[in-house]
Amino acid sequence: MTRTARHPLAVFAALLLPLCSHAVEPAATVQVAACGLEFDLPAAYKITRPKRQADEHHGRACAFDIVKLRPEPAPRGECKDKEEGGQPPYKVCDWMIDAGPPTPSVQVVRQGPKGTLLESFTRAEDGRWMVPNAQAGDQPAKAADFCGKPAWVGETIVRMYWWRTRTKNYTGIYAGSGGADVTLLQLAPDLFVQLQNPPIDPQGEFAAFCASLRLGARVQDLP
Repeated sequence: MTRTARHPLAVFAALLLPLCSHAVEPAATVQVAACGLEFDLPAAYKITRPKRQADEHHGRACAFDIVKLRPEPAPRGECKDKEEGGQPPYKVCDWMIDAGPPTPSVQVVRQGPKGTLLESFTRAEDGRWMVPNAQAGDQPAKAADFCGKPAWVGETIVRMYWWRTRTKNYTGIYAGSGGADVTLLQLAPDLFVQLQNPPIDPQGEFAAFCASLRLGARVQDLP
């Protein structure tokens, strides 16, 4: 039987074929419009109903949270004995920590004559953006890049406590500090967007949300 030699390029193509057939497909996303913005979310997320507020001196705001379509199971309470700072009744396991992982959120803010309604950023007298820190006082935000957009970033630090869900008379237990990553974008001279913990894609990144965030067609929805 005669055997025909195969061209080296044909052999290389045959080796690549199984790899190509298993290429990673882009993560599924859904397009969302809210508070005058448009963006894409990983398909496993949705937003809550936007909430609006207004202040004569500090402008207007529109905000919403980003939550999973299938919520995580509710955490179970823990027992705390005397050595851990617990109080009677010790056998009632209803101690819960008051701050879990912060919920991803978006706040769109229109600046007023005396400031803004931003939740996690304030202006210092020298014009720098500051982020609250319960342990060390307000800290200056750092200039950064958010998918090609200039931004300021920081980490809010708050004190956390254990509290009880079924027992009325007790003293809370200090549980240390917790933080959330916050980002501030300026879309116009008086228009800002604050982001807290952007939603994570299945690949462990927030590329879909980050790259797609933009002003929407419905400018009347802006604060």
